[in-house]
Amino acid sequence: MNLARIAVGVALVLAASAGALAADPPATAAKAAKPAPTPAAQLARAPLDLRVGDIRKYMMPNEYRASIDATDADKADIVVQGERAAPPLKSMQPIPGGIATPFWMLAHPLGAWRALLPDPNAPPPGPPNVVPEREFRWGP
Repeated sequence: MNLARIAVGVALVLAASAGALAADPPATAAKAAKPAPTPAAQLARAPLDLRVGDIRKYMMPNEYRASIDATDADKADIVVQGERAAPPLKSMQPIPGGIATPFWMLAHPLGAWRALLPDPNAPPPGPPNVVPEREFRWGP
C-alpha cells in the first residue's frame, strides 16, 4: 500500500514539473523581438542581379566557338521548338500475358493491378474490319 502511494506521489511530481517546463517563460526572460520592417525598408532592398555572367559556364567550348564564329544572320535567328510528343506512360507499357503474368505481378507489386484490367495496347476484340470506315461530312 505504501509503495502505491509513493508511485502516485512520484507521478504527480513528474507531471507538475513537466507542466512547469512546458509553460511560457516569464516576461522578463523573453527575448526582445525584432521590429517589423517598414514598407519603405522593404522597397529599399537591393535590386535583383539578373546578369547572366560568363556565358562560357553555360555552353560547351565547341558551341561557344561556333556561336562566336557564326555570321550575323545566324546570330539573329531564333529557333522555336514545336510541341514534342509526350514520353510513353508506364501504364501504357505492355504486360506479359499467359503464364508469365503472375510472375510479372510478383516482380512489380505496385503495378500488379494493371494485370487485372484490359490491355490498352491490345487490338479491338473480334475480327479485323476490312471495310474502310466512311467519312461523314455535312457539306460537299
